[in-house]
Amino acid sequence: MNIQFFFVLFVIPTLMVAQPPVELQQAFLDLNHDGVAMCISAHPDDEDGATLAYYRMKYGVKTYSVFFTRGEGGQNEKGPELYENLGVLRTEETRMAATIQGTEAYFLNFMDFGFSKTATETFRKWGGQTEVLRRLVYILRKLKPDVIFTNLNPIDGHGHHQAVAIIAIAAFDAAADPTLFPEQLALPGVTLWQPRKSFIRNVSRPEIGLSDWGQVDVVNKIEEVNAPRKLSYAEIAVNALRMHKTQGLDRANLQSFSRWQSRHKLIRSNSLYERDTTSFFGGIDFFTDASMKSLVPIRRGLSSIHVGMPQDSLLMVASAIQQQIEMERRKSSSTPPAKRLLIHWQDELERLVLLACNISLTMKLNDDVVVPGQKVNGVLDVASDNCRIGGVKYGFAIPTGWRISEVLGLTPVIGERQYTREFTLVVGEDPVLTLPKAKAQYRPIEFGQELSATVHCTVSGYPFSFSTMATFDVAPPQAFKVTPQVTRIAPSQLSKGTTFDYSIKNYRPAKTVGRVTVQGPPGWTADFPAYSIDKEDGNANGSIAIRATRDTKAGEYRVRLKTEYAVEEATVRVFDVAVAQGIKVGIIKSYDNTLESATKEMGVDYALLDSTMLEEGNLSKFNTIVVDIRAYLVRDDLKRNNSHLLEYVKDGGNLVVTYQRPQEWKPEYAPYPFTLSGKRVTSEDAPVEVLNPQHPLFNVPNKIVDDDWNDWKQERAMYFPTNVSKE
Repeated sequence: MNIQFFFVLFVIPTLMVAQPPVELQQAFLDLNHDGVAMCISAHPDDEDGATLAYYRMKYGVKTYSVFFTRGEGGQNEKGPELYENLGVLRTEETRMAATIQGTEAYFLNFMDFGFSKTATETFRKWGGQTEVLRRLVYILRKLKPDVIFTNLNPIDGHGHHQAVAIIAIAAFDAAADPTLFPEQLALPGVTLWQPRKSFIRNVSRPEIGLSDWGQVDVVNKIEEVNAPRKLSYAEIAVNALRMHKTQGLDRANLQSFSRWQSRHKLIRSNSLYERDTTSFFGGIDFFTDASMKSLVPIRRGLSSIHVGMPQDSLLMVASAIQQQIEMERRKSSSTPPAKRLLIHWQDELERLVLLACNISLTMKLNDDVVVPGQKVNGVLDVASDNCRIGGVKYGFAIPTGWRISEVLGLTPVIGERQYTREFTLVVGEDPVLTLPKAKAQYRPIEFGQELSATVHCTVSGYPFSFSTMATFDVAPPQAFKVTPQVTRIAPSQLSKGTTFDYSIKNYRPAKTVGRVTVQGPPGWTADFPAYSIDKEDGNANGSIAIRATRDTKAGEYRVRLKTEYAVEEATVRVFDVAVAQGIKVGIIKSYDNTLESATKEMGVDYALLDSTMLEEGNLSKFNTIVVDIRAYLVRDDLKRNNSHLLEYVKDGGNLVVTYQRPQEWKPEYAPYPFTLSGKRVTSEDAPVEVLNPQHPLFNVPNKIVDDDWNDWKQERAMYFPTNVSKE
């Protein structure tokens, strides 16, 4: 029966037509390769984008990018967001870059704590080597790649990079070990998995047996031009890198990336393969195992589908193959490799038919942000511009504890080219929250929830099954944000109190009213402001003053700010600081409020210097001028008028320049020229030795003591001056 069926496939004619759109060409290509490749990286922008694009867009390989962190420990060249909020931005940038590369991005949700010099420190801060291995093993068992590769090496460079490379090597065999993390195997779609090959890019490390730089095992020709896109794979990678705007890559000179070479060394394999320098997948045969033999006829049928087939022939062949795939998937004896291949074929066939017939298949909620227990209507819609849709049947898959039903009293909209059905969804009482993103993005990687529909119908008379997922967020009833999270107040300012700003966003589909209340140390007082939000997605903003008792000692105090639905904690640090009387400080601000806030908290009289002041203002009225971090990157007016600052220094003014990066600093910015190096002290707990403890800077108006160096957030110091003038 199979022989006769596929004999018919082989004689289907080719229709000479114009080249289809790039997306449709890619869909045809994706049916031609059964492999899955995964790039493993530490941070956003570490991925080997050119190699990912090369395998996806030249061969049709399914590609994944896995990131251990979201890059939240880096700097932000676009705005004030740092740490977790920066992680939100970099996650979105990474997903946009992945779309350009033709890959899917996944995150393991480890914290990026800044630059590290050792894997040992990285493993310690990430919860230990076992935990790091556990998360990568889970992803390998879930996504089931044949080939894994990385840009990183386990010997030197960034400590995060070393740790990721070490774990990538260990996970190759660990994912197939039933004694490791067996609890994962009870999760949907998770099975033991053995990748076939593992590669490291451009390494020459005798200490791990990789001593011959020239004898790499695979050279991927990323300089080749992809004809449909009219770009080389290296250029596609450059376009993807430009999405990382918070890292300044949208304006960086990335042309050197187009001269990259993609040269890789094979470091692990599940069997002996003949050396093949042309491809990661050289020598891999997906059908040698006996359990895969029944899939060979399906693979032959898929290989007969090609660009230029008449639409009716395409639908006839695709429909018959899909039915065979469904029969094979129902077999309980299918092995994990067979199941992965069948799911892959099903997904790619669906996508090809949807594109070829211009079918729109959507499942959409009327409210794209829902809250626990909410009842919301939605629409399942199937429509096509050029193919007939008929015989529609459907089924839903929902998270545990959720309910779904058809809208009573409403009949579906049925036409020759469209089917629309409304439904009602009731969200569970304990769903997985996806908002606010700054918190939700760090949930356990195993947690997720999908709302999907499977549609069975005929397309121009041929039976098909398609699946679609609803895209939505789940939020708490309110998003309550308090800023700053940490505030400081000098004892002399206690009577004035300290102020927190708050914002409340209502996600409930109804009006909400209430008060913001405060719980603090005994004797502390605060007003409890009322708020009212008329509708869903509305906001209430305000401020609340908290007053400590006059006898409050220096130290750290926690306060809890509450609404009826949410709680946020903040810290008040009472610190004994002396400020010289009558001083005035000028601030040349860059892109966040940290410096300005700290100056205000100390009770210092300050002013922000704008372009006019920098160009022609009277700077002599300031005792000190402080240049904010990275200001020479973002303030063109500062660069233009730096000579005015040097005149101010020459006349006796104090100019303090906080850190700038080497690439944006010019020696002539300083009164006595010097350059900046990339050297760092990465341990935030590194001891500090004051060479001249009697110097007035360490004694007047405040004495700097050992405790003042405690509680560094990350990296003790960076970008040290070098080539300093003898003057």
